[in-house]
Amino acid sequence: MASEKWYRQLDAGIRFAVRLLHSRGIETCQSCQGGRGHAYDHPTIDLIACADDASGFAAVAALQSHGLTVSELQIVWPMKNGLPYEKLWRVVLLKPCPERANSKPMFVYSYEAT
Repeated sequence: MASEKWYRQLDAGIRFAVRLLHSRGIETCQSCQGGRGHAYDHPTIDLIACADDASGFAAVAALQSHGLTVSELQIVWPMKNGLPYEKLWRVVLLKPCPERANSKPMFVYSYEAT
């Protein structure tokens, strides 16, 4: 999990979704709440896929279990010097949820034994 200051820098419509993914141990590398004046039409989160190939499916499960509707799950291959590199999972949500911007997931994933 990142600091509260870091989360406050995110678009309000995507903040809860990113916080939720982080609480489940899923790393993100960019996000946007989507809509007019934003980079994407719909709320979009890119995941760091190099961790494992299942992270996209884990993200869908986490988001949908908290009432966020996923409309698309994509694997994206950015291009560099004419070649694909560093694949990413991209999760697209049906709609932003600014009303949950300051909500926090109840359970946080951790590698530490209790």
